[in-house]
Amino acid sequence: MKSLRLQMMLLFGIAILAAAALQFASSLHAAIGEANKLFDYHMQQMALALQDGDFDQVDWHNLPGTEIDDFDFVVQVWSEDGARVYQSRQHRSLPKQAALGYSTATLENGDWRVYAAEENKRVIQVAQKMSSRRDRAISFALSTLWPVIPVSLLLFCAVWWGINSVLAPLNRIGSELANRNANSTDPVSSDGVPKEVSLLVTELNSLLSRMGLAIQSQQRFVADAAHELRSPITALRLQVQNLGRVKDEKSHEQAINRLLGGVDRASRLVEQLLALARQDPTSQASLSFQNITLNTCIEQAVSDVMPFAQSRKITINAEMDKPVELEGDSESLRIMIRNLLDNAVRYIQDEGRVQISLSHDKDGLRLGIQDTGDGIAPEERERIFDRFYRVAGTNKSGSGLGLAIAKAIADRHHATINLADAALGGLEVIILFPAKNTQIS
Repeated sequence: MKSLRLQMMLLFGIAILAAAALQFASSLHAAIGEANKLFDYHMQQMALALQDGDFDQVDWHNLPGTEIDDFDFVVQVWSEDGARVYQSRQHRSLPKQAALGYSTATLENGDWRVYAAEENKRVIQVAQKMSSRRDRAISFALSTLWPVIPVSLLLFCAVWWGINSVLAPLNRIGSELANRNANSTDPVSSDGVPKEVSLLVTELNSLLSRMGLAIQSQQRFVADAAHELRSPITALRLQVQNLGRVKDEKSHEQAINRLLGGVDRASRLVEQLLALARQDPTSQASLSFQNITLNTCIEQAVSDVMPFAQSRKITINAEMDKPVELEGDSESLRIMIRNLLDNAVRYIQDEGRVQISLSHDKDGLRLGIQDTGDGIAPEERERIFDRFYRVAGTNKSGSGLGLAIAKAIADRHHATINLADAALGGLEVIILFPAKNTQIS
């Protein structure tokens, strides 16, 4: 894993070194320019000083400027007939007599800067190797570079301190999370966190909040499931014990039927619990959302409930004009409609009627299921979708999960589910799907 601290130090270090190199390059360029101006002026002054003297009396070995060996000046004098009458020092190769003024000559031993002046029919020429000028300029530039070294070290220390200060809140958050237990979902403190990292902390706290809800939902589900499964398992145990004590064949057959009924109820409860867990918004189970025909889901749900309805001589009618396409999970929607139909059939009197309506308008899709039963009191309707809740005084068998599952499926499809008084006299369940997710075929 790459270290953010080391990466930042490397980037700042490269930037500091690049700045130092740029400063040296600019200093060197300026020093070379100033050195050329200074040495050109010095060469001119040497030549002018020699012009004012009596060439016959001049001590050539003591000319002004020739004693400065570091600058590598060479003075040459030519007579009127072109003969060189003086040379201040020996070189492997020296410039020949050049044109008057400044010029640059390239020889086998390098480039030379030359200044020539004429006086009393003699030409005085002062020459200097360009390498001597560059050496002097580099020396000047290096003298300006030395102060940069301690400054660069101070900058490195300042950058290191700054990076540690900026990353300190992140280290604190990391230590805080490392010392937490697995079930802790308290939000992380954002004190001292840089603005650029605050979004990360906000999203982390949002994730912890969602994890807290998921953990609470899981714990509540496990507790509810354990509580609800305890009764049917105990009943099954008692029925098995009773079956073992039965002696006559008729009682034996009745005990077996009661046992099978208990098994069916326990099986249905487990099925409902699994369906509820799958539809929980905090569950990791994924639904397969695609374009489906809601009419088909309704027909399948009616087929599932029809045997139970026929056993009680209850009629189920559906009014669906045109096929309606919906973006959703077909299996979940079938379970939702089946639970609503099963709930209607289970809690109305024999030979009753259940009416299904499906309509589409500008606000979206409306699915209504109404029955001829006794309905639900308005004060009970707020709690009817709670898990395992059953209206007081109900003597019908059930787990209290059917409407809770229907509500969870509706929420997963961004639909709303409401209860109202039915035109048939009982209860009407109304599900409204948003218009953007539906269309008429």
